[in-house]
Amino acid sequence: MKVLVADLFSKDGMEDLKASGIEVHYDAGLNGESLTKAMSEVQPNILVVRSTKVTKDMIDADPKLQMVVRAGAGYDTIDVAHCASLGVYVTNCPGKNAHAVAELALGLMLSIDRRIAENVQLLKEAKWNKGAYANCAGIKGKTIGVVGLGSIGLLVIERAKAFEMNVIGFSRQARPDLAKKYGIEVTNNLGYLLQNSDVVSFHIPGGKSTENIIDSELLSHMKKDAVLLNTSRGSIVNEDHLFAHLEENKDFWYGTDVFKGEPAGKDGVFDHPIAKHPRVYGTHHIGASTKQSEAAIGEEAVRIIKKFATQGAVDNENCVNRENSSDQIHKMSIRHLDKVGVLAHAFQVFANHQLNVQEVENIVFKDRLACVANIKFIGEISNIDQALEEIRKNENVLDISL
Repeated sequence: MKVLVADLFSKDGMEDLKASGIEVHYDAGLNGESLTKAMSEVQPNILVVRSTKVTKDMIDADPKLQMVVRAGAGYDTIDVAHCASLGVYVTNCPGKNAHAVAELALGLMLSIDRRIAENVQLLKEAKWNKGAYANCAGIKGKTIGVVGLGSIGLLVIERAKAFEMNVIGFSRQARPDLAKKYGIEVTNNLGYLLQNSDVVSFHIPGGKSTENIIDSELLSHMKKDAVLLNTSRGSIVNEDHLFAHLEENKDFWYGTDVFKGEPAGKDGVFDHPIAKHPRVYGTHHIGASTKQSEAAIGEEAVRIIKKFATQGAVDNENCVNRENSSDQIHKMSIRHLDKVGVLAHAFQVFANHQLNVQEVENIVFKDRLACVANIKFIGEISNIDQALEEIRKNENVLDISL
């Protein structure tokens, strides 16, 4: 098994992989054309990235590619659909960077409230101006609205409560369990949350469904002096609308770790109107960039790779491009003796009846005398009784359930 790590990654993690007999190639500077070239030359079975974009050309450059591991949570920088079309797994490490992102979100909120960046800059300029920052509001008793109640959102809530803030959480489904556990208000009315929050923090995935969700309509429901926080994805913001809103509302602030059009590399020129706005506090997409989160993500990525290398298996909670079950999928269980040709016989019957196998699990019992094959399939089952009868003709089939 050959692994190419094309982003910053735990040294201990790479040594762990090597000790397991996995060939590791590491170059954190790969991106764009250089990564496409490396994929063609190295032909890894597994590609590991963090924020580096993985395009169709990169995927097509490597006929041996079996898995892309996103050492983090969000995967909108990877062409997931193209991977799915080629049977290439895309996996991530959900929740492992949650603490770091939550800490940054609260850090942006506190920095905006106390104008910490301006304080620091004046000191660098050998200036003292205590009076300019004497009217900062403070956050105790303020209300924060948290949009997205996943692992990051819940950690933000815990920390906001520690600051004695009131919390409104947004969930499309009723969540009385969260309301009770965290002592918060949970609503499915986003407009209500926006209208009643002094701070609004977004913790939602990127992608088509959330693209430009923060637009002029949404912003119009917020308080004129609110603080908007985005440590999710730059794609969720219509930046033209946001810029106009900042210009029109002189007490409105924006704290963000993400922008549209971020540099593909680790450094470079970034001349961005939102980033330069005087009421924007921005960081360099560093939400997950702490030693603690890097270690946790590294451990999870190593676990995913080692399990795949040794067992050929990927946990459902890590695979992001596996088809979800639907009402169209049927399940058949065949209890059979552990003999050659039983499953081949069953699959031939499936083919004869135009039944398309989707997933197979064959459980072998102790002493290897008997097995149970659990088969998920799609197709017309109006004549399934005939198919079952044909499968039962094999003398090593003990029973079938549908």
